[in-house]
Amino acid sequence: MPTPEDVIAVFEQINIEGKDFTRLEDACAGFAQWLAVEWEGLRDEEVRLLMAVGATLWREASFGGGSHNWRPLS
Repeated sequence: MPTPEDVIAVFEQINIEGKDFTRLEDACAGFAQWLAVEWEGLRDEEVRLLMAVGATLWREASFGGGSHNWRPLS
C-alpha cells in the first residue's frame, strides 16, 4: 500500500514534468460523480477533506488555468 509520501512524490513528479492527464473540468466532474456515489459510506472528516479537495479542483478549473501556474514544492 502506498504511503502519503509516495502519493505526494507522484504529484510532484507530474507537476515537474508538466503532464496533464486530464482536463481539470473533467477531473472535477469525475470526482463529483465518485463522491456522490460514495457519500453515504464516508465519515464526516472524510467528507470535509474530500469537499476541500473538490473545491480546490473547481477553483483551479475555473480560475487557476491549470498546470502552467504550478510551482515546484521544493
